[in-house]
Amino acid sequence: MRALAAVLLLLVAFCQPVQAAPTLDTVTTASVYGCLRTNGAGVYDATVNKTFVTYSGTRHDIYVKAFDHAANTWSAAVRVATLNLTHDNAYHDYPVLTQLGDGRLAVFRATHTVSMQLYTAPTPRSITGTWTARTISTDKNTYPEPVVTGNTIHLFYSHNTDLSHPYRMYKMIKSTDGGRTWSAPRTIIDSGRTADRYAEVYAFGVAQRNGRVYLTWSLHGGPQGHNGGGKNIYVAYFDTASGNLFTVGGTSLGTVIDSGDTDKARVVTTNPADLPADKTLPEENPVTVPLNDGSLVLGYGVHTSNSTRIVLARFAGGTWTSTTVDTSTSLFKDLVATGNGVDFSYASKDRKRLLVKSWTPGGAVTTKHDLAVPYSAGADTTFYANFVENRPGDLIASTIDHETRKTNHTGTWPVFSIRA
Repeated sequence: MRALAAVLLLLVAFCQPVQAAPTLDTVTTASVYGCLRTNGAGVYDATVNKTFVTYSGTRHDIYVKAFDHAANTWSAAVRVATLNLTHDNAYHDYPVLTQLGDGRLAVFRATHTVSMQLYTAPTPRSITGTWTARTISTDKNTYPEPVVTGNTIHLFYSHNTDLSHPYRMYKMIKSTDGGRTWSAPRTIIDSGRTADRYAEVYAFGVAQRNGRVYLTWSLHGGPQGHNGGGKNIYVAYFDTASGNLFTVGGTSLGTVIDSGDTDKARVVTTNPADLPADKTLPEENPVTVPLNDGSLVLGYGVHTSNSTRIVLARFAGGTWTSTTVDTSTSLFKDLVATGNGVDFSYASKDRKRLLVKSWTPGGAVTTKHDLAVPYSAGADTTFYANFVENRPGDLIASTIDHETRKTNHTGTWPVFSIRA
């Protein structure tokens, strides 16, 4: 019987599906630091079977490349814009790539705290040719987060309201003709000048489904000044049909989430005073995605003075339920819906490994990839690792040297891709 059991176990093992090893490619060896959040690095177009990628090159010039999945080749890089930036804050101006309703590729980029630029490709589903460039807003814009639905674009961004408090509102402009004309700015979230000075809205990602745009943010600032600390994680959704905002449970928050509404949208409470000596922010890249079954999953990293965690929180039946999926690191990168489950990515505490895992509510966490990051040229940190829009099995990830990231503009660090 023991021999039979052993044979059966071997048969079961051999019958299990084998997870194919991912393919790692170097997108470029000539990037600089760009503080991209949880979207905007790459988008997949099934019509031409290509993945399009953007990155910041030498002196923060904007580049795009295309990967042809049928031919298994990368195109030459196309320079979308020559910026020639060498100041310490140039990394704030990172490009965000998306695809418009007519198939044209588009890059949004904020001249940090000043204005918003839109660059568009001349031909649908292609990066070749001369891209058009124009300023679409001068509303002290920062951190673009575009949501495209057909010819309509909702472009969310932080507004640099008053650094002396510190104080930043969250705003939006809208185009209904594919980006040719834009509405006046509209305020979406406004905490007011709070007494504790945590009044800077920092949104880390947006996700849209069935006309609901889910916004996930924290409040930064505090007594140390601009972005000197942070607290809490908040989630709400913007209804594109009515123009109103709602809690995830459906309670109306009106046309603006103001100081009286903020706590209604709070999902996670963090203590800005309970942090390790080398940290100023308790949260890492919180982002919420809707699943096919109507539930939501919020993914984030969080740490205190004596703990680190990667957490997935699910909203279903009117209740949030949290699942801690790793207690060795807080370096959360991105989250993407995969039907009724999610894939999520994060870095190990020592920054040497990048992990991609899957989770279905009620089930176990399974590892898809656990990779040694291919560092070179002095890089030691994976700053962002974005799932590719429309192709969630793939990621685009940047590498930087953490110590010199704000002063090195020579374009020496690689960006790499992971293809499942």
